[in-house]
Amino acid sequence: MLKTCLPPEFQQRAMDDLGCGDGKITLLLKDIFQPRELRGFDVNSALVRRARNNGIDAHVHDLNSGVPTGELAVMWGVLHHLEDRETCIRRIRDNYRMAVIREPIKSKDLKGLEMGEPLIKEEIEELVQKYLPFSGVFYYNHSIFIFYRRQ
Repeated sequence: MLKTCLPPEFQQRAMDDLGCGDGKITLLLKDIFQPRELRGFDVNSALVRRARNNGIDAHVHDLNSGVPTGELAVMWGVLHHLEDRETCIRRIRDNYRMAVIREPIKSKDLKGLEMGEPLIKEEIEELVQKYLPFSGVFYYNHSIFIFYRRQ
């Protein structure tokens, strides 16, 4: 689905997967975004080792402490796990020219499908409106997709 709706200007960028885990989703995203460079960041050192074994340039990094700097940030289902979501989104906006964020939306149908405690739709929309204005937003299968480009 993301292949059909990804704006072409988000492809072939230097991409950072913020919260890459073991790299399985990162490799799927690599196929879609076709980045010219790819790095992954995750707080869990064991998952970072697995991501490296999957061929990803992965680094241990706690997004609660700071956000790397780059061209394109991709965050796939990670925001609701963070302690200070507002600071993280603000840092992404300040440290990257572009960002794609996919977050699950809390719903009774989602129960058990996502780890952590997903946000309700209004909470996510408020964060986007406050910190990532003018973003493209769409909804699909109990998820919100945010496409941000610095103005």
